Amino acid sequence: GPFEIIKADCLHAQVLAEMHGESFDEGWSASSFATTLGTPGSYGYIAVRSRDAEPLGFGLFRAGGGESEVLSIATRSHARGAGVAKALMQAALAEACRVGVQTFYLEVAVDNAAAIRLYDGLGFVETGRRPGYYARAHGLRVDALIMALDL
Repeated sequence: GPFEIIKADCLHAQVLAEMHGESFDEGWSASSFATTLGTPGSYGYIAVRSRDAEPLGFGLFRAGGGESEVLSIATRSHARGAGVAKALMQAALAEACRVGVQTFYLEVAVDNAAAIRLYDGLGFVETGRRPGYYARAHGLRVDALIMALDL
């Protein structure tokens, strides 16, 4: 169903940690989210379902020195394909423009085809690669693509 984007703050740390743990092999703790959201330049958003405020996804970002970056973004499995991640990214890009960011950066696992399609569609371009950046189950490592968007 329809959803809306709200600002995330330290009070959302536990639900952010839960969603992160559902999407990543190495989930972040609630205290990590609270600390990050309390850091100057950090900002985040949560997508919530309009009818019952169920959290569907989140994005955590940082801006400073004319640059911004995606720290983490995730969509719950049952909400994927509904435009949640795109709406979160659009909110982050709007905030980055508002605070004068010139370039927005992110890293994405080379095996995350859906995310790469999203970022390509938003205009991000590959600028580099980090070999073995992401840890996977059973000790496997996956490269990260570094992508950037000039605002």
